[in-house]
Amino acid sequence: MRWFFKSDLRSFYLLNATQFLGALNDNIFKLLVIYLFIFVKGAAAAPATLSLAGAIFVIPFLLFSSGAGVLADKISKRTIIVICKFLELAIMLCSVVAVYLRSEFGAFTCLFFMAAQSALFGPSKYGIIPELVEEKKVSKANGSLTSFTYLAIILGTFLASFITDITNKNFVFESAFCVVIAIIGLLTSLGIARTEPQRSPKNINPFFFYEIYQTLKASWTVPHLLTAVFSSAFFLFIGAYTQLNIIPFAMQSLHLSEVGGGYLFLATAVGIAIGAVVAGQLSKDKVEPGISCIAGFFISLFFFALSIFSSSLICTILSLALLGIAGGGFLIPFDSFIQVNAPDEKRGQVIAASNFFSFVGVLVAACFLYIISEKLGLTASSGFAVMGFLSLFASIIITGRLSSFFLPFFVQKILKRFRKLEIGSPLPSQSDLIILQSNSWWDAILLFTCLPRLKILLPDHYMRHFPWFNGLIESIQIVPPEPQLNQLLETAKKFQEKNNSVCLFFHKRMENVQIIEAYKKVFGRFHYKLTFAKSTKEKVLKRFIFFRFHQKQIKMTFSREP
Repeated sequence: MRWFFKSDLRSFYLLNATQFLGALNDNIFKLLVIYLFIFVKGAAAAPATLSLAGAIFVIPFLLFSSGAGVLADKISKRTIIVICKFLELAIMLCSVVAVYLRSEFGAFTCLFFMAAQSALFGPSKYGIIPELVEEKKVSKANGSLTSFTYLAIILGTFLASFITDITNKNFVFESAFCVVIAIIGLLTSLGIARTEPQRSPKNINPFFFYEIYQTLKASWTVPHLLTAVFSSAFFLFIGAYTQLNIIPFAMQSLHLSEVGGGYLFLATAVGIAIGAVVAGQLSKDKVEPGISCIAGFFISLFFFALSIFSSSLICTILSLALLGIAGGGFLIPFDSFIQVNAPDEKRGQVIAASNFFSFVGVLVAACFLYIISEKLGLTASSGFAVMGFLSLFASIIITGRLSSFFLPFFVQKILKRFRKLEIGSPLPSQSDLIILQSNSWWDAILLFTCLPRLKILLPDHYMRHFPWFNGLIESIQIVPPEPQLNQLLETAKKFQEKNNSVCLFFHKRMENVQIIEAYKKVFGRFHYKLTFAKSTKEKVLKRFIFFRFHQKQIKMTFSREP
């Protein structure tokens, strides 16, 4: 792991250990409270108890995340981490009394304050990573931290259920165990080296909604940053819903106890830990949101599998594990993108805003579970099917907005395995306007191999009636077919002035001389370069596993017109 760190290997290990122990305690204590009051009130109260616990745990993140982000930009992040660990120890000591008295008010109050210190901890925990590791290693560092976080969720979920089982529901012993974990977490935090404060002049504003609005407004100037923030929040929404819904699902579909349902979430947590590591490795030395786009569609698929095979324990465990792997692959590139692309002086505030919306997602998940189960009367299995449709819809939108990342990744990692691209000399450059005349979309998509910042303009009679398409797919713009070619080239020039490569993609054949004359009028003879792309295709039929593919060998030749 030496490739992670700028200088202080020991501090990163201790940060990872501190985060691991904090996440472990969060999960044990949250499930402890849930199991306690399901035991006190009966199995019929399970959905309501789960919804209440989920809502109470998330509210502090909504209230305090913005202020925590400002603090992380003002003072040393290490100082904040140590303070959080002292607070955690004090809260866990109080929880022993509340659990002993079986006080619903006391236990849920401790849960609230436990979440509050986690909200304070969050921006410093993630914001300190770029201060410890090189920029090109941030994805791998996030993969490591996230895998340890979900390892803590795995162990916490297991220990909460296991201790409840072996102690015959001795919840006081379990809360005392949480005190021990808090003590160890405090000791590991003290070993983290102090980092320099950013000394941001910004002060905490009690009107935190306005602060979040200002942060989002600043983030709007960074391309795709807001998409990453809201995509990360969507992951917390589906993750929280899965964790909350799995216990009713186990009780209704698999006829297990509430504790048995707790064990099932282990499969998802294991999957997320694996997916986080795999995403970090696939990203290599850069942030790769294209991985997230593909993973989003698999998340939808595995939600449907959970609903369809709800009566099979083996299929349920397998679907939950695969759902977790896809979820880990979905989350890591977005979190890394936020950390790398957020401005240095606002990184803590951007991460805090991301946390805010992430936990809005968690709160919505708790409300969604309540509506699905209590108001609509749907089964937990049907709830997973609804989540599958929501995930599919969200994945389409996210992939469209991030098509400038998805299409180059898709071409390089997947499409090139089935369709090969050979480019002659000279190569097209960022300043070229590419005129492509072909009946195949693949010819245009394959251009992303050498031009990742490509904008494809498609003159089309039919698609121009669907203006929403241009807002959905960022890299493809439908333009009305004008009677004068000059007007199409004017549109291309506007996109080129925004530092995009532009491909004007014609389905029907046009004379090159006609295009050159119009080009000279719009661009001038020497200001830009014009590239014509000609394709020749050789079709080869190949059987691959259960499907039949048309594998096409495509040769793209680029030449300058005299």
